[in-house]
Amino acid sequence: MNPSPQELKLTPDLLEYARAVALKEAPKHCGSRISYDDVVQEAILHLLSRPPKFDPSRGASEKTLIYTIVQRAVIKYAERERKHVSPLRPFDEPADESSGALAGPTEDQMRTHRRLTGKGPTKHATLQAVVDEMLIYIDNEESRALCRLFIECDGNTSATARRMGMTEGAIRYRLKMLAPKLLAAGFNPFSQGGDT
Repeated sequence: MNPSPQELKLTPDLLEYARAVALKEAPKHCGSRISYDDVVQEAILHLLSRPPKFDPSRGASEKTLIYTIVQRAVIKYAERERKHVSPLRPFDEPADESSGALAGPTEDQMRTHRRLTGKGPTKHATLQAVVDEMLIYIDNEESRALCRLFIECDGNTSATARRMGMTEGAIRYRLKMLAPKLLAAGFNPFSQGGDT
């Protein structure tokens, strides 16, 4: 007995897959004027507005159906935007007739793409890397934890002491002992906010 096609249940996993497909297809079909964020949002909204009918008896998987729908949504969005922008092209920028290739993605688009796909460092990861590099000269893991917490608390010894369960005097003493290494790394623990 063949089941009739049913509306596809869009689970969070399938929506995340659809988002990944849109991010993969956007650089292939969109010019430098189109934001990848907008393309992804449009493709997901298209999928959510009309969930597709899925017939498992045809042999294809749910992901194949989603891939096809999202890919077509990205292409349609890119074409629609291209038609909207093309009348403005002569006034905006001259078309490069000599090269038959389309201009590649802009740096802003590439940065957004890396951020959305998780391939680029986040602000937190970048800050963490800077702090880790600074604390490489401190041998003791407990002292490194103290310094990280002190930086996280914006140089506030009271907050650091509270969070570590120590007295402020003990925190100040340990920072005084660590000061030469922190100063060598470019961090002054005794200035306002811990700046150099």
